[in-house]
Amino acid sequence: DVFQKACTYIPENVLYILRKNGFSLEDMDYLIPHQANMRIIQAVTRQLGLPKEKCLHNIEEVGNTGSASSALVYAQNESIFEEEDLIVLSVFGGGYSTAVCLIKH
Repeated sequence: DVFQKACTYIPENVLYILRKNGFSLEDMDYLIPHQANMRIIQAVTRQLGLPKEKCLHNIEEVGNTGSASSALVYAQNESIFEEEDLIVLSVFGGGYSTAVCLIKH
């Protein structure tokens, strides 16, 4: 059930934050989803039709780092971001809580 909910809420949140700010999925340069497990990351990437390069992760290196996971991936990849890049962080956690953040680098 958690897998299915994460695979539903993360894409919904990504599309919501982009639309709310006048952007489309094509405008997004990078997605940094919650790093719970690789199956969720792959499913979300497929659902949104994103190329693998647009979805950043570090789970294979550090595992699930809980609530810090997306922020940690952002910090680890900051050097690749260019001015005006749109980066979306979307997380899903305990108690089925969700959050999404749009960063214009």
